[in-house]
This record gives sequence, C-alpha cells and structure tokens, in this order.
Amino acid sequence: MTDVPIAFPDPQLSTRDLLRMLLAGRTEPEAADVTVSTRVLPGDDTSRSLPYVRVRTNGSLRDARLNGRASVQISVWHRDEGLAVALATLIEALLLAATSDTIRGFSPVSGPLPTSDPDNGLPLAFTTLTARLRPRLLTP
Repeated sequence: MTDVPIAFPDPQLSTRDLLRMLLAGRTEPEAADVTVSTRVLPGDDTSRSLPYVRVRTNGSLRDARLNGRASVQISVWHRDEGLAVALATLIEALLLAATSDTIRGFSPVSGPLPTSDPDNGLPLAFTTLTARLRPRLLTP
C-alpha cells in the first residue's frame, strides 16, 4: 500500500494571481495602473509603464508531507523611490492579511527596502515574504 501523493502549487504564479486580485480597485495613488507579472521589467527607458511589480520565488521547501513553503520576493519599480516603497508596503500589508485556495498565508522576511535598479537606475523597492502553501492531494 502507498500513501496518497501530495503536491504544492507554484508559489510564484499563486502569489501573482492573488496580488492581482488584491490590488484590483485599490484607490491609493501609488497603486494606480499597476502591472503585476512574473516577467522581467519590459520596455526601454522611454516606453516603460510604471508602476510595475514582479513576483519571483527564491526557492521552496517541503519540511513535512503537508507543510510546503516558499520564499517570495516582490520587486516594485515606480516613478520615484517614495512611491516604490509605499507600493511595496501596501503589497506587504495586503499579502500578510491574505489567503487563497493555494496559499495558507504569508509571513514577513525582510523589507520593504528602497534601492535603485542596477540595470536602468529606476527607483526600486522590494520585500520578501514566506508563502505557506496549501497541499493538494493527487489522485493515484
């Protein structure tokens, strides 16, 4: 006899989808017209649409059959450093209070931290969270 196999969702896509839902309809000025993606910041210096949020995972862990978690980094490019930090702070607060059908919740790790993008000099802020993932039973 074998145990029922357990899988965990893709934390990057799950966080991206949850964040898109959480930011939809927000009225804070820093969140207006925000794009949330898993892709690299698109465009050149004259055509970039800001604000832009990228969700990336820094690796996932499975420490028991039903406990999966992943480190998720949220990078926020904006028109200035203050707006980048404000949006990263809003995103952190929203995610720390959120759950979904694929994510049990989040825990803070670091940030929001202001910086500038080394490739293009744009204002950038990032925050890192741990996503606690919901297990999914696979049919044998």
